Amino acid sequence: MSWEPVRFMFFSTLEGVGLLALMLSVFRLKITQFIWPALFTILVMNLQSYILRNELSLSYLVPVINIFLFVLFITIIVREPVLGAGIITITGYLLFSILQASLLLLVFGSIRNIEDSAANGYALQSLSFLVDTLLAWFLYRHGLGFSFDFEKLRLKKESLVVVLFILVTTMTFAVLMYQENISKLSIFFVVSLLYFLYYSFKKEKEDD
Repeated sequence: MSWEPVRFMFFSTLEGVGLLALMLSVFRLKITQFIWPALFTILVMNLQSYILRNELSLSYLVPVINIFLFVLFITIIVREPVLGAGIITITGYLLFSILQASLLLLVFGSIRNIEDSAANGYALQSLSFLVDTLLAWFLYRHGLGFSFDFEKLRLKKESLVVVLFILVTTMTFAVLMYQENISKLSIFFVVSLLYFLYYSFKKEKEDD
């Protein structure tokens, strides 16, 4: 039995937690308030990422799907408007990319050293987790970061729009994946979207 999938999931989850913690803290939000939904979302992302990278050679889709799921997470779980969730996600991803690229160059010298060694890749993910979580803690602890009122960006009937968007995306993606016979990826993606759909209905009911 190969332990590679286990190692991939573990270190990718560390990296994902660090990324999300940093993403939220930049806008004075705390990941620990949403830790269980966050872990579920990150695990689903990593399962899809593993399949896309190692079984389907579609690694270029990974960041697109991850950004999409992060926007849904921040919209439905954190309860920020869609436009605000998009701003938080893109800003967080840019900051994360800059920090990780800096760590890569400072510690490992070049990306080839990461590509040629799985151990170096896991080390980079671990370092990213440490730097991102420490920076997130520092920002939140000292009240630093942006404090935009994203409620001004909330669209009319936004909850309905989000629900319809999830339903349409789920059905479209399921059909496309079935036609391409990518059953594993279809299952993970549809499950993740249904999870967000459940939370969307749940939160809407709590607000009524």
